[in-house]
Amino acid sequence: MKSHLPETLYKQSPKWAQNILVTMMGFLEHSRRYHGCFGKQLEQLRANKKNCFKEQESHTEAALQRIINEALLYVPYYRSLGINEKSINEFPILDRSTVADQTNLFLSEKYNKKELLTLFTGGSTGSPLKVYISRCIRQRTYAFWANFYDEMNFKIGDKKASFVGRLVQDPQDDTPPFWRYNLLDKQLIFSSYHLTPKNIDYYVKKLNSFKPTIIEGYPNSIIRIAEYIKSKNIELSFTPNGLSTSSENFTNAQRQLLEEAFKTRVFDQYGSAESVVFASDCKYGEKHIAPEYGLIEILGSDGSITREGEGEFLATTLINDAMPLIRYRIGDIGKIQKKTCKCGKESYVIEKLFGKSGAVVVSGEKKVPTAALAIAFEYVENIKKSQIVQNQPNKIEVYLSVNSKFNKENEEFVLWELRKMLGDSIDIVFFYKDDIPPLPNGKYQMVIQNYYK
Repeated sequence: MKSHLPETLYKQSPKWAQNILVTMMGFLEHSRRYHGCFGKQLEQLRANKKNCFKEQESHTEAALQRIINEALLYVPYYRSLGINEKSINEFPILDRSTVADQTNLFLSEKYNKKELLTLFTGGSTGSPLKVYISRCIRQRTYAFWANFYDEMNFKIGDKKASFVGRLVQDPQDDTPPFWRYNLLDKQLIFSSYHLTPKNIDYYVKKLNSFKPTIIEGYPNSIIRIAEYIKSKNIELSFTPNGLSTSSENFTNAQRQLLEEAFKTRVFDQYGSAESVVFASDCKYGEKHIAPEYGLIEILGSDGSITREGEGEFLATTLINDAMPLIRYRIGDIGKIQKKTCKCGKESYVIEKLFGKSGAVVVSGEKKVPTAALAIAFEYVENIKKSQIVQNQPNKIEVYLSVNSKFNKENEEFVLWELRKMLGDSIDIVFFYKDDIPPLPNGKYQMVIQNYYK
């Protein structure tokens, strides 16, 4: 179990000392991320950008075969399946609960468990899972991030502002500054827990004085800043090379808001703590799946499994041989298509991402995903934040944080849009809150599904 002692000591320290502690931790993280296997992997990724699709597929197939061979030789769970033909088509679909219940059976006997790193993921479904990786795998993963940063002309060590779930200061402490500085990486880490209307001006002024090369983090945190900038007609004194977002879905309208407020492009990344997929936007907005990191297949409603199409994602790692997950139900639904992009790449891209398969509202036979439900709120300017909770089959609760201009007509508009997607057989009840806080990890979740699992 994780000790809270370091966090307690940090919280009890004065703010000047917290900056020193953040820099010390940054020094350790820098060494863990950017040494060892990092350089060789990054060099290979940059060289692979010139590869044609046929060459990419050849590398993917070779990496897949290595993972399959190692899994059948060294991983107890896969050995127990009695698979004779070394083909991915022989592997059954792997559920998250199976991995969570039998974690040790998925560890490769080539590794000493004590020497592996442990990652924890709850996902948007809140189902906890432990994942093991080696130090080399972690460094290789950060090479994929560095390769992604190339799209924004950002190098490790350039200035960046981060809006993530890290506890910067006690949520009850509502006095600025709401950020701490990692001196080594020139990283200003902002609190995602203090973004209230009365505090946001502090954030904007600090961004203006810091002038980061990029801004990264949870999109809904950065969206709050963008909304403030637009509402106050603020002209920033800098233009970042890009906004690097991850971990949360957001709408096209929100993307446009971000790009207008900061006068730059949004570059979104899609991945998972299970180390099974890495996909990221190019400068033309196409979300390319990194063929060196993982293989994504589509599970259709009829049970078919294909490389292209729309349905549930099945992910196979090509990088984590310490705990290889093969045809793993990552919990996301979307659409994948092979295409030639304006950026020059021919690859598989995530054309649509509806979000977690559990993050849907169920109305009769309908299962309406988050991305579709978000449309109901896009055209009402007076809504600051929204959340839908379903606890029973025939009812949803809609929580809204609104401004003073919100009126009955706005509510009726949202109700009409929701009815358009969910029908008339479901009860829709509105509740109003001053704010809708993030989850304990700092992420925002628009749909909370407690009924349909």
